[in-house]
Amino acid sequence: MRTLARIASLTPVLSLLAACAGPTYLSPQSIPAEHTITVGGSASLDVMPDEACVELTVTARDAAMLAAHAALVANSEALLADLRQRPGLVVEQGAVSYGSEYDNDSGGRSHLARYVASAQVNVRTRDFAQIADVIARAAPRGLERVGVVYYSTQIVSKKVEVRAHALEAARDKARAMTTTLGVSLGDVVTIVEGDSHTNSSVGTGNYLERGAVDKASDTPAPPGAIPLSVSVSVVYRLR
Repeated sequence: MRTLARIASLTPVLSLLAACAGPTYLSPQSIPAEHTITVGGSASLDVMPDEACVELTVTARDAAMLAAHAALVANSEALLADLRQRPGLVVEQGAVSYGSEYDNDSGGRSHLARYVASAQVNVRTRDFAQIADVIARAAPRGLERVGVVYYSTQIVSKKVEVRAHALEAARDKARAMTTTLGVSLGDVVTIVEGDSHTNSSVGTGNYLERGAVDKASDTPAPPGAIPLSVSVSVVYRLR
């Protein structure tokens, strides 16, 4: 009887401890992750340039700032008038910049020697045969630097085309993988576009890149072609 009484006296204490312990949390069973497959696709396309921009820098120097400015204005206005008379050229005049140049005397001391006035003139043309003539016309008018940039006016539409090839490559790769694994390919979950770039020059690296993508022309790139490449990552649901 004493033992039963002792157990009975402990029952309220256990009930109080249970009440103070707070709610009891049960860990739910983990939900398995959705079955998906992630594949990458890349494609490359060689785009032929159809327009060139001849970047001309015309410069005048003089010990007097106003004299340098006046010489630059005379040279650049004559050049612009000459170029604008040529058919098939789009001439764009940039802002004028000013600077100074210093020389060292026999004692090694630096002193102001002359002022420099420069103007940028861009000439766009689709007739590449005109490039040499444009440079020749600028040469006697203070031409200091010249650069030629080739590009394609169709690069945006070509990017849409090469992106479609990259997505097709990803789809074909996913189908091949699921066929080998004996599962069915479901809907697309996500699509992420990765690298997308063009190169203005063609070198050994460009040819190596062509061999690394899933879809590219089997023939060598024509001289002067602009390599355009796009890569995508696609997540498919498995069924």
